[in-house]
Amino acid sequence: MPIEEITSPSLGPRCMRCMLDKYLDACPEDVPWDVRADYMRRVLRIVGEGSQHLTAPEISYELGIVLRDMFGIERDYTHTKRHFNQLVLGLEQRMARRIEKSDDPLGLAIRCALTGNFIDFGPTGDVSEEKLLQLMDDADRMELDEDAMADLAGRIARARTIAYLTDNCGEVVLDKLLIAQIRRVNPRAQVTAIVRGADVTNDATMEDARQVGLDEVAHVMGNGSDVAGTCPARVNERTRAALQDSDLVISKGLANYETLSGLGPNTYFLFLCKCPLYVDVFNVPLYTGMVVRGEETR
Repeated sequence: MPIEEITSPSLGPRCMRCMLDKYLDACPEDVPWDVRADYMRRVLRIVGEGSQHLTAPEISYELGIVLRDMFGIERDYTHTKRHFNQLVLGLEQRMARRIEKSDDPLGLAIRCALTGNFIDFGPTGDVSEEKLLQLMDDADRMELDEDAMADLAGRIARARTIAYLTDNCGEVVLDKLLIAQIRRVNPRAQVTAIVRGADVTNDATMEDARQVGLDEVAHVMGNGSDVAGTCPARVNERTRAALQDSDLVISKGLANYETLSGLGPNTYFLFLCKCPLYVDVFNVPLYTGMVVRGEETR
């Protein structure tokens, strides 16, 4: 299966089907049939028209507006975010000690940060804490592309400016450990951590960054957008400047990958393959960690 199916600006058929299933099923069962029919037409129109020029996160954003406006359905993730932030914060010191004692502290920090990408309520609507803890416990056994890891380590060591795009709550605690390790490898590097500009499902915002102390290891700023991922046309000027001017961009999560896959060879995407489409594209098992250089996605 070609990688273009998940990196093209045009939404692929499997993503379209998945998105339609998710949002058509979200319609309340007790609404009149004419209201349900109107909702279905709006969903079909947004997916059909948007699939030609919008990324999956942008289409999800538009569909979420319809769901909210018609039925008042808008899940509040505040409690969930605080819970997972506290859960991973409770493990922070243990993970930090593992990294410090490792023969390859930077490599383990990258693997630990990748395990945190499991905390994503978008694909399944639920997150197994048991599975998360298992992934964290097994982080040192995560197999990653050795050439990609070596190149990323070299770029980290040489970079003067690094933009680090975060993804989910809880995950930002492990991002914090990775950024701390990056600063040990390269104390001269200026690291800017970029979070969402407003609430987007369980994605990390400035509130989450402050809760977990991300601002202790990096300059933190919001991207000015309430769309998942990092859509250059929708984020603020400071974020666009960071993406353009930084020597290295480290981008976490599938939504950032989908919206920034053409950014270029100074970008590295770190994510878990969390859906069947990614499993097929990369020909790997579910929840495999990926380190993908930007130029490989062209």
